[in-house]
Amino acid sequence: MIVTVKGTNLLVEGAFNNKKIYFNPSDNSFRAVVGIDLFTEPGSYPLDITLMGSTEHRTVVVRKKEYPAQHLTLPKGMVELSPENEARVERELKLTNSIWPNDTGRVWNGGFLNPREGKIATLFGVRRFMNKIPKNPHTGVDVEAEEGDSVHAPNSGVVALVDDLYYSGNSVVLDHGQGLFTMFFHLSKVLVKQGQQVKKGDVIALVGSTGRSTGAHLHWGVRMQGARVDPLELIKLELSEVAGTQPPVPAR
Repeated sequence: MIVTVKGTNLLVEGAFNNKKIYFNPSDNSFRAVVGIDLFTEPGSYPLDITLMGSTEHRTVVVRKKEYPAQHLTLPKGMVELSPENEARVERELKLTNSIWPNDTGRVWNGGFLNPREGKIATLFGVRRFMNKIPKNPHTGVDVEAEEGDSVHAPNSGVVALVDDLYYSGNSVVLDHGQGLFTMFFHLSKVLVKQGQQVKKGDVIALVGSTGRSTGAHLHWGVRMQGARVDPLELIKLELSEVAGTQPPVPAR
C-alpha cells in the first residue's frame, strides 16, 4: 500500500507495526510504500506518522484473504529432504534472512518494471501441496518463459546476493534501498556479480530450471521492509520520479 502525507515540504518519518517506513517527496507531499506480509494475521495494526516532532497515530485494518490451492507431484527426493540437504537448506535460509530488511539508502526511482513479460503460471499466495504434503504458500510469482529468455532489473539497485541455492537454484537478489528487495530464481545463467550496481531495465540473468523446478520459468519475489508481498501489486503502483542523486546502497 502507499501512505501519503499532503501539503508539506518538511521531513516526514513513520512506522508501520513498529517497523520503519520511508517517506519520499512527491509533488508537495510525501509518500511511503508499505508492505504487509503474506502471513500477517487479520486484525488492526498501528501506523505512526511523525512531522516536526509530533506523531499522529492511525490504524490499518488487515482482512483475511483466501488463496487457491495447488497440488504438485515431484520426485520424492525434492520433497522429503535428506539430513544433509535439510542442513543445507537451513544454512541457506539463515543466509537469505540476513539480507533483509536492512537500512540502506534509496536507489530505486519511479515505477517498477515487469522483469519478464509472460503468462503467470503460479500466483502469489497459492497454498501448495507437494506429493500431498502441505508446504509453505508461494511467496512470489512464476512466469512462463523459455530457457535463455532475458530477465531485467525492475528498478535500479545493487546486487545483494548471487548464489546457487537448493530450492531456488541459481539466484539473484537486488537491493533497491529503503528495505525494498527483488529476487529472481531458477536462472540458467547469472550476468551480474555481488555488489554490482544495476540500472532499471538492465539484463541481469537468463531464465532456466535450476533448483527445485519442473521446467523453465522465472520465479520472482519482493521483500518490503522484510514483508513478503505480491510482485504484481508492486509493478501496479504509480511511483513518482525523484530528482537529484540518491544515496548509493553500500556494496556487499
